[in-house]
Amino acid sequence: RRPSVDTVEPDDIAYVSSGYAPLTVRLVQTAIRGWFGKDEVVKELQGRLIDITQHMPPEDLGTSMKRGAVGNLRSFAKSVVSTSSKKPTMIVMYLGGVSYMEISALRFLSRHPTFPYHIVTVTTKIINGSTLLQSLG
Repeated sequence: RRPSVDTVEPDDIAYVSSGYAPLTVRLVQTAIRGWFGKDEVVKELQGRLIDITQHMPPEDLGTSMKRGAVGNLRSFAKSVVSTSSKKPTMIVMYLGGVSYMEISALRFLSRHPTFPYHIVTVTTKIINGSTLLQSLG
């Protein structure tokens, strides 16, 4: 059954696709809330998970790892947003391609007043139905 979407005052990314939310954008939302409590889902992802809270001024990855800084992006975002009227920028990188629907959902999410980041999408390719079928043939 398709979830209901409020078309008058949409507040969920499923709005951009009439009821279905792109998984990659749901992952971005989950990362903002923090991975804690999501161990069962996260362990299914390939590779190593590193969850690091950035500090002001920013520090390099090596320093963060030595300090053992494991944290939650949402708490960082709240502290930055509260001290600044401008949202910090989050870069979402897609390797291998991203669909127009995923870009639309990220843009919708970024415009939401309660979302703490401005999202910039970087990709190696933008795909649509035609380019997907061409790549298969």
